[in-house]
Amino acid sequence: MEVRKARKGLILAIRGFALMAALLLFLPMQAAAADVRAGNGDQTIGSGTTITDDLYIFGGNVNVQGTVDGAVVAGGGTVTIAGHVTRDVMVAGGTVDINGPVDGSVRVAGGMVTINSAVTGDVVAAGGTVNINSDAAVGRDLVLGAGQVTVAGPVARNVMLGSGTVTIQNTVGGNVTGTVDRLTLSSGAKVGGRLDYTSTNSAVIDSGATVAGSVSRHTPSNSTPQFNSPALPALTVIGWLRGWIGISILGLLLVLLFPAFGTKATETLQHRPGASVGYGAAILVITPIAGIIAFIVGLLVGGWWLALLLLPAYILALALGYVVSGMVIGRWTAIRFGWTLHPAWIVVGGLFVLTVIGSIPVLGWVISLFAALFGLGALAITATTRPPAGQAVTRAAA
Repeated sequence: MEVRKARKGLILAIRGFALMAALLLFLPMQAAAADVRAGNGDQTIGSGTTITDDLYIFGGNVNVQGTVDGAVVAGGGTVTIAGHVTRDVMVAGGTVDINGPVDGSVRVAGGMVTINSAVTGDVVAAGGTVNINSDAAVGRDLVLGAGQVTVAGPVARNVMLGSGTVTIQNTVGGNVTGTVDRLTLSSGAKVGGRLDYTSTNSAVIDSGATVAGSVSRHTPSNSTPQFNSPALPALTVIGWLRGWIGISILGLLLVLLFPAFGTKATETLQHRPGASVGYGAAILVITPIAGIIAFIVGLLVGGWWLALLLLPAYILALALGYVVSGMVIGRWTAIRFGWTLHPAWIVVGGLFVLTVIGSIPVLGWVISLFAALFGLGALAITATTRPPAGQAVTRAAA
């Protein structure tokens, strides 16, 4: 009886968080007269359409061909922004293409990110692969965190790196700084300021490339003498082990106390990945903003503490989303090798794989972010979708 009450309590809590996030997402934007479009399928803004408000658009595949006289916040499995945007763009998706001019700044996270147009402000991009193509131009700073980066378009000011492999092929008006694995300045690259980078490998600077300022290379701290102590690698392993054990405990609670809900969320992610990442991106981006607005309003009219309750629920939902993605990995691995495993072993094994991948520098945190995004969206869909009446009766009778 107590277990049933606990199961019902968690499912109600997750449903409550999803509904609260949806309300907080909707009400402030309604007050700002924004254009909100969301759904499980594709979302498209035609090339002849002009939107004179901020656009919030989420779906399996998102395609914005028209003009947006405002900002764009988008999320989906594939996101294409081809129209003119007069303010900022904030996007999360599996594949993201920015093909139209943006008068503000671009903040984007994706597995594959491509920018093919002029951006008047800054570009902040994180992903597995990020390409700033030759047709693109960055009017201010370029901030990158990715596994593989190609900068073929000009950057007016500085380039800041936290990436694996980086190739710069065009003009950078200011400095190039940051941490990389391998850095190449191709023929035609021109750095107007200094080149100051941290890497285990020396930068490859082609004969046709120029650096106006000084060139400085720093050795990563984990290869300096003071880090040769045997205790320090052990501390790193212990930290990872604690993280894996902690998230595995949460995963075990989900599959042992709430097996039906966990299974349904996993199936949702497997069958509706586009909708999952769309809803996950919407909740990830909008909930903190809506929470701040609710807190400020609460200070004025009362009930400010209700907004504070959203923070722990938000963190728990992100952790549960990460767990759901780990369950998908564990299930896929078991099916792949023909193993018949208890759900507890599936979630622990899947989270082991996911946390190992997450420990990879730069790329790991991008993958972890997307794992939480996909799982968070699947949880929201599952928590807010009631089973058909017949199915509910059957389960009740059972």
